[in-house]
Amino acid sequence: MWQWINDNAQALSFFASLGTLGVWLFYAHLLYAGFRRQRQARILINQGWGQQIDSVCLISNMSQEPIYIHSLVMTIRTQDDEYSESITDFDTAEPRDSEDRPQNVTRQGPLNSGEQMNLGTFRSIIRQTAKRHDNLESDDDRPIRTLEIANFKITVIASYGPEGGIIGAQRKFIVSGEDNELMRPAATTTKRMAKRHARAKLQDWLEQQL
Repeated sequence: MWQWINDNAQALSFFASLGTLGVWLFYAHLLYAGFRRQRQARILINQGWGQQIDSVCLISNMSQEPIYIHSLVMTIRTQDDEYSESITDFDTAEPRDSEDRPQNVTRQGPLNSGEQMNLGTFRSIIRQTAKRHDNLESDDDRPIRTLEIANFKITVIASYGPEGGIIGAQRKFIVSGEDNELMRPAATTTKRMAKRHARAKLQDWLEQQL
């Protein structure tokens, strides 16, 4: 056996080198994949304080670097149609509110890594969407019941340095209950919108808001 090994030492060394190279390439791929995941934007849209209409909508930046939020869009699906409106700015803000604290008039702006933004209650942002759309009539006390909402989506349109361009995150919520005042996420995770087709749609939304 030793004689056979000595006779084929050169070939065995070649295949051993190939095996070693394959192992290194495998680990390099794992490291690169992990690095890419760490550099990707990770934006979460969550529901806090129960599943009722007065629960709050939270936007969290779990990326390694800050993001810049350009726009927030709510899309309401009723029994008959679908309506999308920007909820980036506050309807109740006054011009003087922006003098010292821009966050008092708009939700647009940077969000640091590990921080979250409270958009307010779902009641308030649904009411804001309804008031901005001519085909929806909001009831200040019970907007969901009067609008006959089946579900709605919250979309975050943002920029993230390492990825470049526009990226987005979206989450869908199902409405239920006797008075349509209960809601829950349709999925356990936030949908990441980073592919070319999704980015083109986000860009169109931004251009429509100009």
